[in-house]
Amino acid sequence: MKRILMLLIAMVLVCSCKSTKETKTINSSSEGLVEKKLQQTWILENLNGKVVTDKDFSSSPKIIITPSAFFGSTGCNAVKGNLVSKGDGKIQFLNYTTETKKCDAKKEGEFAQLLKTTSGYSIKDNKLFLSNQFGLTMSFKKG
Repeated sequence: MKRILMLLIAMVLVCSCKSTKETKTINSSSEGLVEKKLQQTWILENLNGKVVTDKDFSSSPKIIITPSAFFGSTGCNAVKGNLVSKGDGKIQFLNYTTETKKCDAKKEGEFAQLLKTTSGYSIKDNKLFLSNQFGLTMSFKKG
């Protein structure tokens, strides 16, 4: 009877330690995740203060934001990477990778560079505004 009781106590201790570790892992992995209102598809409307036209890109550039990553298109090439939110209105697009197809998209390089240097964002009237150290760089509409 004592052995059964000791075994039961040991199992309870093992299970309680395991669940504590899982809780810590879940809590630490949620740090830096982007806000829910950012987690959707965004289509580029404005680049460096100029309205985007069909002449600028083969197709409309877009980014799809998930809790910790992004993917989408530069208007020709596919892009993806990690996303980190560093507090209220601060965000970074990290580990940026892209395809290397030759494209006629005249502004593709500018779009990619601005995405890489993004450090801030705001959302107003269903529009996403991205900025870097110099100010507003791009705006997107919900896709």
